[in-house]
Amino acid sequence: MKNQRVDEFLTTIETIPASKPVANPKEKFLSLFGDFKKGTTEEVINQLYAEKFYFNDTFKTFQSREELSVYLKETASMVELTTVDILDVSKSETDYYLRWVMHMKFTAKGREVDSKSIGMTQIRFNAEGKVILHQDYWDGAEGFYQHLPIVGYIVTKIKSSL
Repeated sequence: MKNQRVDEFLTTIETIPASKPVANPKEKFLSLFGDFKKGTTEEVINQLYAEKFYFNDTFKTFQSREELSVYLKETASMVELTTVDILDVSKSETDYYLRWVMHMKFTAKGREVDSKSIGMTQIRFNAEGKVILHQDYWDGAEGFYQHLPIVGYIVTKIKSSL
């Protein structure tokens, strides 16, 4: 079975060098996502991400800081509150893995949503300590889609029938 997104990620990740050691991967990540609403500024994004990188949050994929900046600022403007608490940080030969809980309050289709989800981010840093790979793994159905009108009903029905 072929999945273009998976194939693209696996091909891309082979071209990105292993992470350089960083003293504070948790703090770097939290500079933007710890209080996403306040942290989403051009300056913070430019300090965190290298010129060339790969970013995927399960919704969107970016390799341009300018496009990422527009996306993150637009997303932050639609939420009342977004915080991320890092539960654990692990290091492999090539990557850091940050396990987290995200709390988000936002309005979707006129409905206020208060959502909590768990996830993990696979991250690599260059020699300057900037992100060159950011891949999120989390349940978008649990954290986002189930709260939307119509789509949420379908997601809930599917989950209950499994």
